[in-house]
Amino acid sequence: MPLFDKDTFSVITEEGEIDLSKASMNKNLSVVDFDTQSNQFYISMDKVLFTNPVATIEKILDAHGFVTNLENILSCFDSCLFSIHAKGVEKSSDEKTTLKVNDYIPCMSFELPQKHKVGRLLQSFYEEIAKYDTGESGTADLTQVLSKDAKISSLTREVENLRAQNAVLNNKLNALAEELIAEKKQHKSTQGQDSQDALPGNTKICRVEHVDLKKRLVKVKALRKVIDIPTHMLDRVPEFKSRCLVTFDEENNIPLGVLFFDNKEMSTVERRVADLLVVEGDMFKARDSLRNEFQIQAVNPMEQNSIKDLKRGMKVLISIADDYVVRFSVLGSTNPNQFNQAVQEQLAVYDIGRNQLIMTDELDPSDNNS
Repeated sequence: MPLFDKDTFSVITEEGEIDLSKASMNKNLSVVDFDTQSNQFYISMDKVLFTNPVATIEKILDAHGFVTNLENILSCFDSCLFSIHAKGVEKSSDEKTTLKVNDYIPCMSFELPQKHKVGRLLQSFYEEIAKYDTGESGTADLTQVLSKDAKISSLTREVENLRAQNAVLNNKLNALAEELIAEKKQHKSTQGQDSQDALPGNTKICRVEHVDLKKRLVKVKALRKVIDIPTHMLDRVPEFKSRCLVTFDEENNIPLGVLFFDNKEMSTVERRVADLLVVEGDMFKARDSLRNEFQIQAVNPMEQNSIKDLKRGMKVLISIADDYVVRFSVLGSTNPNQFNQAVQEQLAVYDIGRNQLIMTDELDPSDNNS
């Protein structure tokens, strides 16, 4: 009958005769344990990650009833090793091959203090204590140590005072920064209100907040209100954050005219001239010179009214961006500046009324002679 070796778990503290060529990290081997026979404590590194090793040793000493003093800590450091907790195949007694490790996880191991076992660090500590007891270290060395301690204490107090002063200054700085931000917001709001007051009541300063290519809508923001404007109402597709003046109806709901402060258009817009092939209700088909066909369905009442007047054979200008038709207009049948003129006329009327250029009294003849 064949014999099969069983998997064994062990802490390997030396390279020895082990084979790690096919081993892999296994988090399931995470461990915290104590071997009473070897007086060895071991813990996998995932349990003490980002932890001070001295703090870890102190916790273990306290848990096993040891005093957490420097003597016991040094005793643990004498035997402290970075090792692995491994899963391997157990060798039979007559085997001379190396131990093959299948899975492992890095760990830290050390022996707990023993009365009759003194390591190199602990022995060095005992020798140093003995020198101070016999006075071999000399009074000058002790004076230097005390003076250094006094200097460190003085510097520590100075650092604490500077930190306290720094905290006070930081609080003042934060308060001044908040006050400055509030003043800027108030100034900006006042400046915006002054600019708005210089315009007619139904004309507002707006900014493009979003361009919906699919719905052919431009969302503009006036103060805190967002208004949808069809691209069919514009002579181009504006860029994001473009500034404009919008004239509204008496209820300030429906835009009547739009005037942009610049002539920039979305960089992705491509314009094509196409011939109308079919017009049916609120839909039409057109073909450009490259024989690309477009089927356009009206998405707002303004486009519906324009499509009603279309006839086969007319030429239309189609604007395309990101594979969407974002605007269309009939060549020679619309005035692209009509909405700009609506705003400019409103501004002119308001300017005349504000500056009182219309005089109701007749001129005195004597004024002409002068």
